[in-house]
Amino acid sequence: MTALWLIVVILLLATLLCLIPPLLRRAPPAQPAADANVRAFYLAQREQLRRDLKNGSLTACAQARAEEEMQRDLLQDLELRRPRAAPWAGQRAGVAAACLLSVLIPVAAVLLYGQLGNPRAAAGAAAVPAEPHAGASGASSDDMALAINALAQRLRAAPDDPDGWYMLARSYETLGRYADAVAAYQQVLRLVPGQAAVLADLADALLSANQGTPDAASIAAVAQALAAQPDQPKALALAGMMALRRGDAAEALAHWERLQTRLPPGSEAARQIQSNIAQARAMAAGSPPAPAAPAAARISGRARIADALRDQVQPTDTVFILARPEDGPRMPLAILQMQVADLPRDFVLDDSSAISPDATLSRASKVRVEIRVSRSGTAAARPGDLGGALPGVGVPAGGLELVADTVVR
Repeated sequence: MTALWLIVVILLLATLLCLIPPLLRRAPPAQPAADANVRAFYLAQREQLRRDLKNGSLTACAQARAEEEMQRDLLQDLELRRPRAAPWAGQRAGVAAACLLSVLIPVAAVLLYGQLGNPRAAAGAAAVPAEPHAGASGASSDDMALAINALAQRLRAAPDDPDGWYMLARSYETLGRYADAVAAYQQVLRLVPGQAAVLADLADALLSANQGTPDAASIAAVAQALAAQPDQPKALALAGMMALRRGDAAEALAHWERLQTRLPPGSEAARQIQSNIAQARAMAAGSPPAPAAPAAARISGRARIADALRDQVQPTDTVFILARPEDGPRMPLAILQMQVADLPRDFVLDDSSAISPDATLSRASKVRVEIRVSRSGTAAARPGDLGGALPGVGVPAGGLELVADTVVR
């Protein structure tokens, strides 16, 4: 944002430099002829008169009158050629116009941008956090957390900004702060109630904060989303998952088949839903679905805590290693639990570490692998916890280096 305003200031200065100097510049004085040239011309004319008098073509009286007229003309010519200063009234008007333009042009630019531009986008650009990358430095993660906290402070001062609350909720989800994301989504719904997509996001955050277990709030949010928009994709996916978990395969099948017709054929989401539909049909028919080969859905690597942050945790603090879908609902597909004293340690995530039989690694092609060091003993991030993530990990994958290198703010 600093670069944007710097460019704006430079453009305004360039505009003023083009307009103001001509108004302050005095009119250039007329260039007088040199006195020597004027006198030389006069002497040549007088010499000609004397020659005319000598050869008789001019009388003495006429010659005297001619010299007198010539002297008068010479004086008038010298007076006209004398340099004159520009009138003060004209110069004063130029100064006044320059001062007026110096004020009006910046004010007009700000007012015009306020009407036609998007000031929120400029402010938001400084606050939107980037998706953390593998191996990101602690400094950049701290900058992201500071930016999110700055956005939260701005919203507490001016809470009637639904776009800002939605941006904050998505940012909290990126950091794994699902309880905070739930509160931010509720603020969005306070300002724009009944938004199906926001209700579905709220349900997803509630499920993530509750380790994937549906509760009354998440079930109600999904129901409200589908009542407002029956074809809302995330709400349909979550409704099918909730129905299957309570053993209602027919309802799960109805939701997922409705969703399948609205997904791009061949997409990852379409393949995931097709797998879910196969499981629901098998459950409805009373036969178990064909088990996925464990080796085809296995993620392995080594987990550790960054050396610079090791002294900020206790050996008995809880460590969670989990995998979430890269797209769609963020309910963990697999999760491991250990203690800080166990790290560094090799880990394996597969279908045996799933927390729900209808949400497993074998149903995903790309996941986000996370590590969370929790002082409270819950996987939902809280200020002071440590975290780290590897986004876009394909399934299967091995040899991962998972590092808790970020302090949750």
